[in-house]
Amino acid sequence: KDITEAIDAGFDVKIIVDTINASDNTSQPDLLAKYGLLDKVLRFEQPRGKINRYIKAASHLLNPLLLYCFIKYSIFKGKKSLDYIFILKFYWKFRNAAAYHVHFATVIHPLFELKEIGFIKSKIVVTFHGYDAHFLPNGEQLKNLICNFNNHVAQITVNSVFLKNLLVSKGFRESEISIVPIGINTEFFKRDILSIASKATLKLITVGRLVALKGQEYGLRALNILIDKGFSVHYTIVGNGMQLTKLMDLKKQLKMETHVTFEGNRNPQEIKELPQEHQVFLMTSTINEAGTSEAFGVVSLEAQAMGLPVVGFQSSGFTETVIEGKTGVIVEDQNVAAMANAIEKLILDENLWHTMSENAKYHILNSYTFEKTIGQYLKFYE
Repeated sequence: KDITEAIDAGFDVKIIVDTINASDNTSQPDLLAKYGLLDKVLRFEQPRGKINRYIKAASHLLNPLLLYCFIKYSIFKGKKSLDYIFILKFYWKFRNAAAYHVHFATVIHPLFELKEIGFIKSKIVVTFHGYDAHFLPNGEQLKNLICNFNNHVAQITVNSVFLKNLLVSKGFRESEISIVPIGINTEFFKRDILSIASKATLKLITVGRLVALKGQEYGLRALNILIDKGFSVHYTIVGNGMQLTKLMDLKKQLKMETHVTFEGNRNPQEIKELPQEHQVFLMTSTINEAGTSEAFGVVSLEAQAMGLPVVGFQSSGFTETVIEGKTGVIVEDQNVAAMANAIEKLILDENLWHTMSENAKYHILNSYTFEKTIGQYLKFYE
């Protein structure tokens, strides 16, 4: 959506990637066709074969300016490599671009080097999304990276205060970091209000990869507490991953076979339809053994837009997506008893559920629409 909004605003957009998937893998074929996005995609590839590389390199170096930049690149790096020629040739057509917007800081190479030798003059915007901030290098490598950011990046954006504070703690300049929350399509993620009393069984749902960070184990344990108290509840887990076997074993161990459904991976349309059959969204994301936590949690926005109160852990930037006590409930990280108690209150108090449901929808419409969030990126481009 960031890309299509930029196109609609009149910007000439090119998309540089390191991998091009099959077109039938997309979840948004209509947007691809409408905007001709595949025609705007460019992938950098090194020529193969030693002789072929030499021939292509020699032909590129017939361009005096490219030869000059290759010499500068080699001096800067302290060695010669044919790689530099092919990098320069690929970026040749973009050397006068007004701006580069780098999504995920880990893929910024080779822009710093091209800026350093004066090959490109473009402004650079870098957006951290979460994991890229958690896995930055340490020591001298981190100091060098931050120095490059200070020298060459015009704007850093993050999606939460949590992520901004993480970058600042690592040494990035606070003044150069702007918070641009992730927006969602509120025309797509919406539904009419559903009475919690209209269902004999309270249905809970979690959407996310089945990895330790997402914490679905704690959702299962909270559900078990509610079952032991005699509540009729069902838990739907959407997603796939390396924790699937462990979670299925836990379901069996807790004797909850009829209370839990694993849906596997689902496309956006299916992910939209599933919450319409549920009443509460469990945001079970936690802090994993490596100290990594959720930087934002867009699924929380989608759930609230659909009128689902959110119950989740106080563990990350996700908490910024919820208004505590109004659109959801935030409990101590990994405290399954507290999570179960929060769900129980929603089961027992229909008015509370209705109020949170309405508040959740209004909250997203008021703060997290595409128009509100992407507009900030367009200002940076301008």
